[in-house]
Amino acid sequence: MDCGEEVSLLRARLSRLAGVRELRFDVIEGRMDVEYAPQMVTAEAIAGAVESIGMKCEPWRERPAPAPRDWGRLLVWTSGAALAAGLALQVLASGEVVETLLAHGHAAGAGHDRAVAPAAIALFAAAMLAGASGVLRKAWAALLARRADMNLLVVLSMAGAASLGEWAEAATLSFLFALAGRLEAASLARAREAIASLLAVAPSEASVVHGDHEHRVEVEALRIGATVRVRPGERIPCDGLVRGGRSHVNQALITGESVAVEKGPGQEVYAGSLNENGTLEITATHEARDTTLARMLRMVEDSRTRRAPSERTIEKFTRYYTPAILALALGVALFPPLFLHGTWSGWAYHGMVVLLISCPCAFVISTPVSVVAALASAARQGVLVKGGAFLEEAARLRALALDRQGILTRGRPEVARRIPLDADAARDLRHWEQWRSAEGGTFSLTPRRAAEGGLSGPAAVAVEDLAAEGWTVQARHQPHGAVLEGLCDSPRREARAVVAELAALGISPVVLLTGDPWPAAHAAAAAAGIEHLEAELLPEEKAQRILDLVRGHRHVAMAGDCSADAPALSAASLGISLGLPGSDLARESADVVVMGSDLRKVAFLVRHARRTLRVIHQNIAFALIMKAAFLTAALAGAATLWMAVAADMGATFAVTLNGLRLLRPSRHQNQ
Repeated sequence: MDCGEEVSLLRARLSRLAGVRELRFDVIEGRMDVEYAPQMVTAEAIAGAVESIGMKCEPWRERPAPAPRDWGRLLVWTSGAALAAGLALQVLASGEVVETLLAHGHAAGAGHDRAVAPAAIALFAAAMLAGASGVLRKAWAALLARRADMNLLVVLSMAGAASLGEWAEAATLSFLFALAGRLEAASLARAREAIASLLAVAPSEASVVHGDHEHRVEVEALRIGATVRVRPGERIPCDGLVRGGRSHVNQALITGESVAVEKGPGQEVYAGSLNENGTLEITATHEARDTTLARMLRMVEDSRTRRAPSERTIEKFTRYYTPAILALALGVALFPPLFLHGTWSGWAYHGMVVLLISCPCAFVISTPVSVVAALASAARQGVLVKGGAFLEEAARLRALALDRQGILTRGRPEVARRIPLDADAARDLRHWEQWRSAEGGTFSLTPRRAAEGGLSGPAAVAVEDLAAEGWTVQARHQPHGAVLEGLCDSPRREARAVVAELAALGISPVVLLTGDPWPAAHAAAAAAGIEHLEAELLPEEKAQRILDLVRGHRHVAMAGDCSADAPALSAASLGISLGLPGSDLARESADVVVMGSDLRKVAFLVRHARRTLRVIHQNIAFALIMKAAFLTAALAGAATLWMAVAADMGATFAVTLNGLRLLRPSRHQNQ
């Protein structure tokens, strides 16, 4: 499966099977996911339906099976050799080199015949059969499904050219179409390899330490608690905690950080990161299937089956485009002979040229190639986008809402002040189960929450005083009472530059929405250059503010990093989860996951998404211009069948290569 035409054929055939609930396709990987009811249809029946349209399927393997013998390549070269031999024989028989090699189709249009040697006809027929052998069954299936795909159009055009005596033209058409199919498959294979090379960096083996010796094991066999030794220059095979040694670790694949980070005992490391200059001993904290890298790869795989709006638009366009061109081709073949005294053979030929121009392959392939390349490139920068739809939404953003803690601040608050509470206040706090967090018997407080909970006296004054200093306030239970703690979370130095860059990209307003006290919110907003802010918001209130922004600006993103942000992330047109450990709920609710709490990646996402949309628009425009140019040439009688195939092949290659440019970072990528 290497073309949108084949996807359409598969979708049309399998959607008629009772029990098939959902179909998802990844053209780049040649992968089809089928969700079906086993009690109504079997996997064998699905495979049989695929074979009925001239294709084959097999269970998906993460590690592909050895490739079978490539008979398709042999048939292409057989077609080319037979075509070359037939042309050479025809040149020898007629003595007309230019007429034989370049003037295909013009004889029919001019109303005279060229004699073709029987031996040359046999060679041309062999070239036709060898070249078309891979599409005959697909063409028949398309005919039965009443879908005029490229396979059917080429077979009909070959038969028509042969019936007009244009044997060389028909053979050339067959060979070029077969060659185009091979080259298209090869270009997609290159895309597949390029994408795989961006992401497939995790080592397959690990050195496990047992006492005074170590041995190599498959990464899949690692268990939680195992001790793994990683030497300089090796990639870390698992998520874990450093138990011994120090080293600089490049974890750009996970967090997108361009600078290596020093790691020592007690610090967390991630599978796929590169250990640079020291030996580390690491205690595995996750099995291979649950590492951050594994979750990231699953997210990338899932995202590639979610179609972007541009893909759906192109699919709707081709529903009308192809029938319209078919009607035009019929008019070209019939109108001049019936009403303008044209020759039937000449205008039938021109009608077949118009038929071939109707192939929408360049349209259909341009968007998925660009989207998948962009998703893989973003993942390499530590930005996981859960599908093309969210990538396109990022390109259209007009407003952004941010949480404070962990987004505008470093997310590592430190206790700056402690105030012991008397017994009465401590007893009151024990009843506030609704504010209690899951860890250590602590819960956050704001003056508003303190008032709602009925806290009064010196404790309430202490909460107000700490909040007035711009600190986050939390209460902590202790065996002999309770204390109020004022936590200071320093602002991110890059926040102001990021907010300014977003404004330059046309994203305005940038709004701070936080559950923290007003003084802390004001301090963070002032440091980041944010004018619009609201504080002391409950999660549901924050979600309501997002809905208000969506009503006013339509394309609105919310960036957060904790479970309290999940409702707001879901309410936004684009939810962005920042923070490497983060919250599982926030990651699930978000449409984009930034692997590492780097606010600069939000600006990168917008730039990258807009670049992707520009490439998609370039591809569509180029394909349209090519179609229009050759359609004009066909109507003027200046185009031939083989030219039409060459043009379609060229347009498909051009848009594929242009889409693959997104695998490479732009000049602003790392700024």
